[in-house]
Amino acid sequence: MTEEIVDTERIGSAANGLRTANNNINSAFHTLLSKMRQLESWRGAAGTAAQTAMHQIINYNETRSAVVQNYVNILERQVNPSYESVETTNTKLADQFK
Repeated sequence: MTEEIVDTERIGSAANGLRTANNNINSAFHTLLSKMRQLESWRGAAGTAAQTAMHQIINYNETRSAVVQNYVNILERQVNPSYESVETTNTKLADQFK
């Protein structure tokens, strides 16, 4: 049987990396939104089209951000601690047969 190793430190590191990337992307979108608000006085078909497109992108970012955050939460709260708990329990049970 092949031995499977789960590196919980790497799981935690991956979760932190995803959180940092998500925060950086959100920050860039907040900057973009701020710049877009400066263009609200831009009237006409081109201005309306640009503002509509930017609002759609920003709305998409909110959904994207929530999905990434949910994934980070799963890694931090389910995968990492659950694995540690199962391994600890299995080790204790195995030790009883020694």
